[in-house]
Amino acid sequence: MFRKKTEENLLPEGDVRRMIEAIDNIASGDFNEIDATDFNNPLYADKLNSMLKAVKQVDNPVVMRLNETMEILGDNTLIKDTLNQVETQTKSIQHMENASQHLESSIENISMAMGHIRDNAHDIISVSHNVTVDMNDSIKAVNASSKKIQSINNKVQDFKGKIGKIEAIVDLVKKVSNQSNLLALNASVEAARAGEAGRGFAVVADQVRLLSNNTAESAGSIVKYVKELRDNIDELAKAMDETTISLGEGNEKVEKSLEVMQQMNSQIDDISEKVDSVFNDIDTQTGVTKSFSKQIENISQSYSILSDDCLKSGQRVFKVGRYLDKTRSDLVRGCSKITQQDWMRVFEVDHYILTWRVYNNIVGFEHLLKKQVDDPSRCKLGKWIAQLKDDKIVNSSEFKQLVKAHNDLHHYAELSWHANEDGDKEKAMQYFNDTYNAFSQFDEAINKLQKKMQQLGYNDITAIVAFEK
Repeated sequence: MFRKKTEENLLPEGDVRRMIEAIDNIASGDFNEIDATDFNNPLYADKLNSMLKAVKQVDNPVVMRLNETMEILGDNTLIKDTLNQVETQTKSIQHMENASQHLESSIENISMAMGHIRDNAHDIISVSHNVTVDMNDSIKAVNASSKKIQSINNKVQDFKGKIGKIEAIVDLVKKVSNQSNLLALNASVEAARAGEAGRGFAVVADQVRLLSNNTAESAGSIVKYVKELRDNIDELAKAMDETTISLGEGNEKVEKSLEVMQQMNSQIDDISEKVDSVFNDIDTQTGVTKSFSKQIENISQSYSILSDDCLKSGQRVFKVGRYLDKTRSDLVRGCSKITQQDWMRVFEVDHYILTWRVYNNIVGFEHLLKKQVDDPSRCKLGKWIAQLKDDKIVNSSEFKQLVKAHNDLHHYAELSWHANEDGDKEKAMQYFNDTYNAFSQFDEAINKLQKKMQQLGYNDITAIVAFEK
């Protein structure tokens, strides 16, 4: 009985029960203000609300420090610049790699061409030397032919002299024939005078005259043939003289050509040596170019790894930022009681983070949903704008500028999201730049509204330790 009575006395009733329930709610994370009308004595509710306010105000600096931290973590400018630099340098390295491969191919082609030139130069040298030898042999043959022709010419001239002697003999025969003919004529006259006694002598005289006539005719034929032979020998001698002269002139030209060929051989030898030297240099350059091309390829692979590392680093920073941002959002909604000026700063950082989340969505750090960017009324600022009751703020030009800048920022963020979903990264990045520019306008508008609100009496700002950025 005593135990039961004790338990009944411990059961909370009225305001005590409500206080315990309120404390249980606070312990479970419900930091909403307690309704004083639920209590018989409102003082209990006021005390609990004072405690809640004190707890929340203690959390205010934490929330605002997290807010400043998120502004820093949410700023992916360095990561973006790094990725852009890596991408630019990667493209440059790829261009260098392609150029080095083309250079390597060109060097190999040049090396092959120089190899052919070298072989051709050696062939030319061989042919040139053979031509020189042939020309020397030709000169010797021409000289030998000239000597033989000269020897034949000398023999022809000697034979020509003998023809002169033949003509002299023929003249002598003709004279003898004439004398014989004259003697035969005298003998015939004397035989006629002798009459019958000289008849036999007349026969002999007739035979002598006939022989003399035949001899004269033969001598005439010999003279004719000898004359033709002399003319032919003269023509032959002239032709041989001309041939000798032509051979001599040709020989001189061949000798001059030989001198030129010898000079050309010397020059070709020099060219061949230089071609060999160039070929060796190109061969060396081919090895150097291949080594250079391999190094460029290694650098290209390193930049590819670096690009992946940058992306992974960006993803890690993004994940850390998202965890902190979630903590910030939870604290600002439930565990803190920040001022209106603090809220303006939260709205500013929220949209700075949103701007960079648009970029993160393009590079693949995260995949945004359309509802996270397309409707300005869904975000904290949109909800604040919808429930704002202070006409002095709502009717101000600063407020209207902020609403417009806020809508523009979400509009460009949505366009970037659509372009990225369509696979058009370039267009998505262009819209990100528009989003970033829209944030600049938004930032300027919200700062102006903060000043306007200060003029209207919204001056409370949570003080936190500021570090240099």
